[in-house]
Amino acid sequence: MRPLSSALLAAQKSASREPAVQVIVRNTVGAVRRNDFAVLDTTSHPLAKHDAAVAADGSVTRVRIESGAVKQQRVADPASGPWSSWNDLATAMGTAVACAAKGARVAVVYIDAAGTGIKLRESTDNGVSYGSEQAVTTSPASVVDLAVAYKNSSGDLAIAWASAANARIIKRTSGAFGSVSTMPGTVSSFNGIAMTYGFDWDILLAGVEATSLRPTLWTAIHGDGNDEAAGVWGASIYPQQQAEADASITFQAPSIMYTDTYRITFVEVDAFAGGATRTYRSHLHPSLGFGAAAGPFSICTPAPVDYGGAQGLALAHDTSWVYEAAPDRVQRASDATVTLDVSAAVLAVELEESTESVRGHVDLDNSGGAFTGPPSPLAVGNLVSIGWGYRTSSGPAYSFAADTWIAAYEHRRAGGVSTLRLHLEGGWEALRRNRQRAQIVHTADPYRTVLLRIFSRAGLVLTVSGASSRSLNVLPRFTVHPQTSAFEAAQRALAFLADRIAMRSVASAVLREPLPSDTTDYTFGTDHPLRAARLRAEPPPVSEALAFGDGAFGESIDYAAAALGLGSSAQLRDLASDTNAEAAATAAAHLRQRALDADAGEIVVPPNVGQEIFDVVELSDPLIAASPVRRRVAALRWRYDAPRAIYEQMLRLGPL
Repeated sequence: MRPLSSALLAAQKSASREPAVQVIVRNTVGAVRRNDFAVLDTTSHPLAKHDAAVAADGSVTRVRIESGAVKQQRVADPASGPWSSWNDLATAMGTAVACAAKGARVAVVYIDAAGTGIKLRESTDNGVSYGSEQAVTTSPASVVDLAVAYKNSSGDLAIAWASAANARIIKRTSGAFGSVSTMPGTVSSFNGIAMTYGFDWDILLAGVEATSLRPTLWTAIHGDGNDEAAGVWGASIYPQQQAEADASITFQAPSIMYTDTYRITFVEVDAFAGGATRTYRSHLHPSLGFGAAAGPFSICTPAPVDYGGAQGLALAHDTSWVYEAAPDRVQRASDATVTLDVSAAVLAVELEESTESVRGHVDLDNSGGAFTGPPSPLAVGNLVSIGWGYRTSSGPAYSFAADTWIAAYEHRRAGGVSTLRLHLEGGWEALRRNRQRAQIVHTADPYRTVLLRIFSRAGLVLTVSGASSRSLNVLPRFTVHPQTSAFEAAQRALAFLADRIAMRSVASAVLREPLPSDTTDYTFGTDHPLRAARLRAEPPPVSEALAFGDGAFGESIDYAAAALGLGSSAQLRDLASDTNAEAAATAAAHLRQRALDADAGEIVVPPNVGQEIFDVVELSDPLIAASPVRRRVAALRWRYDAPRAIYEQMLRLGPL
């Protein structure tokens, strides 16, 4: 149960309780600020390696390679340009270039004609002028791509580069470059590298795996004392996108930045007949990081962008704007959070929460035309936060339910009344929409990690609170097949556990094991009245679970339910079990999972605004039972209707 202040707790139990509902809309998709890009320039230039950066004065610096010349451009006013003028920062150079900015500093790095010498030119006046060329280091192998990022505005930076089969980094601290550090491990080849400084030196790589020869996009980290120890490479690089070795697909031209979260772009080149060259965008949930301390993660399933240049879109940002740039395009989006409190216009709200769905709607009074259009940020995909509450002695107070997002909206006019209805969907629906293009195989991850990655690919973060030991310790051979929805994959994993998942706020969910011994979270029927009650006793839908493992067998039987002749038998193929005991544990977990599906009734009450799925509630009604009855909350239905003076909560109940 969500914690409530003493004033809010007292208000919801008061006989004179007065409802208060807050509805806030934000330009947030999942947990990430929405970027709506507007094109600033489409002047055509030859497509080659390129990059972009934004200095403290808001000026945009672009760099690109053309016939060995390092072309540089500075646009002081990006809104008006002009974008036509370029300068030669260096000539007779190689094929890779990158830039970065922090404060008034702008760094441009490139390679010499031999392909091994790494050069740097730096500006300390927002890119207006540059110092002389500095030879930083010489790579032991030809450089195929390079990246640069600042740590701070005093000039600490790092340069990273990829050669055929290695990635390396060199850092400058207090004006002096240190030694080169080579990333451990082997790959078949790299073709692209990008880097940003979030909490460490966070790196994005594109290339081909060593043994499987699968085209791959990886994330990696070189520690700076936050997620990883200073100067230490992460224990491994994490595949984020992969294609089969024979798929004729190449991932290339990665770019990465850290603003409100990690945002990335990359290019997928399809060499097969009818294939395309396309830029994709992705991001991480803001609570996730790159390092081992953050736990395993997956980037959100990438979304295609209407841009087909082979070198993709380079990312850059300042405190106000996010930019995407290429030699033939510049576009930007506001990086501001737009918030609209529509509470004063709310006529009705309905929201249903279960362990498989979060859906509902909000009706807004549009009699004055305030929602004609509708105005920003009322747009499909944006976040709607609903706070259920009461008026207290110190004013209205709220507790916020699971996140929802606008799935659709419709203007309604009937009987002289104009309304705007926002149709809402939550995290489960986000999982249903999320489908994988390629097969994802887990061979050494516990169920918790499998589920965490399923959720993070859908833009959600999964936390753990009281999860079963099985979810943390059993390592299944688990495959997410192409076109399988994240919802289907999650339900398939949960079938082998006694755990359940409930959605929460901030695009999050919680994994926990409901136990019969859980303590009571809230009591109805004494100082919090029951308006209606239906208590039901029925046997579980499954009375026998059989698990067939890898040369092993296990079973779990509810003999009392089986004697009634009403329960069915469930059979599971569980290759993670190679002993009879392990198979029996799988069967027991599944039997417990299905036992929680039994219908134990429902109650209707004035809302307990802190109520959540999984909570254990106690019901006191002498006409139902002589002593209090304990049940678990299986689902919630919230209902507010101002014109009809309705404010109620229906709790669907399940067994403990």
